Amino acid sequence: MISHDTDLDQNMDEYRANPISGIASPATSVLPSEILIVDDTVENLRLLSNMLSIQGYSVRKATGGEMAIQSVESLPPDLILLDILMPDLNGYEVCTQIKRNPQTANIPIIFLSALDDPLDKVKAFEVGGVDYLTKPFQLEEVLARVHNQLSLKDAQEKVVALNAKLQEWLVDQNQKLHLANSRILETSSIDSLTGIPNRASLLTRLEQSLFLAKMDEAYKFALLYLDCDRFSTINQSFGYQVGDELLQELAKRLQAITHPDDMLARIGGDQFAILINKPSDPNQVHQFAKEILVNLQQPFPIQGQEIALNVSIGTEFSGAHFEKPGQIFGHTETAMYRSKAAGGNQSTSFTTP
Repeated sequence: MISHDTDLDQNMDEYRANPISGIASPATSVLPSEILIVDDTVENLRLLSNMLSIQGYSVRKATGGEMAIQSVESLPPDLILLDILMPDLNGYEVCTQIKRNPQTANIPIIFLSALDDPLDKVKAFEVGGVDYLTKPFQLEEVLARVHNQLSLKDAQEKVVALNAKLQEWLVDQNQKLHLANSRILETSSIDSLTGIPNRASLLTRLEQSLFLAKMDEAYKFALLYLDCDRFSTINQSFGYQVGDELLQELAKRLQAITHPDDMLARIGGDQFAILINKPSDPNQVHQFAKEILVNLQQPFPIQGQEIALNVSIGTEFSGAHFEKPGQIFGHTETAMYRSKAAGGNQSTSFTTP
């Protein structure tokens, strides 16, 4: 324990001869931790500076409070050893100013003071100090406290860095999850064979149209239900691969004549539906159905063969009187089967209920 200034050189010589090998800087393996010593007693500065330098720390010195604040603001150190009793600003004031600055608030400050009153120690912790050493101090204790605080600061910085990486990872994962959900939603609403909307997607759109029709009497919509006649015969005669290609080509033809504001969907097997948005009157719907039938009279070239396809169509013009989309589906499906029964094998047969 150092108790007199005349003992400084002797104790320092003993320290050089027998350095404390069990205590080392946590940062010296990469870059030396930088420590600022603030004390108006030159002998204390020299002793602490030499001791810390031998341990591999980079040391800066300040002989007063104002000088310490300027030094910290110009180049923040990793740790500060701070005396309390100084002629310009005392240690409490220095610590308070450092902690007010967001750029320097996280620097650990260890108070070194001859003041041994418990209230002085309490005040030191209240203004932001992390530790308190009473003069005269032991070199081993100073090194141990310095090492502990730097290790703690290093651990905290690693936690902050880890949290930042974790936040980046979470943001990245959320973006990937959002993209995956979007793809799942898209996949769940698209028919995998034809690439057009499926039954579930059309039901959602029908529900929206039904809501609009109930809210606004002027809003109209229509639904066309298409079914391929004797499609099973095509599968049996030419094979399922040809049948699949025929459905794909049928979807392309229907999509080519469907208005962008309307919606074409495959609702299952060889059945399709078209939701017409804001038709002017039932006659427009009838004319569109006829246009479909005329267009589909042209054979489909599939794998070197010309395949003829007949369809039956059922229609519903505005369905505000229905409560659920499924009811509209059922009504147009019934109309389609009546059309099929009435027209037999004729591709031009359809019914508007």
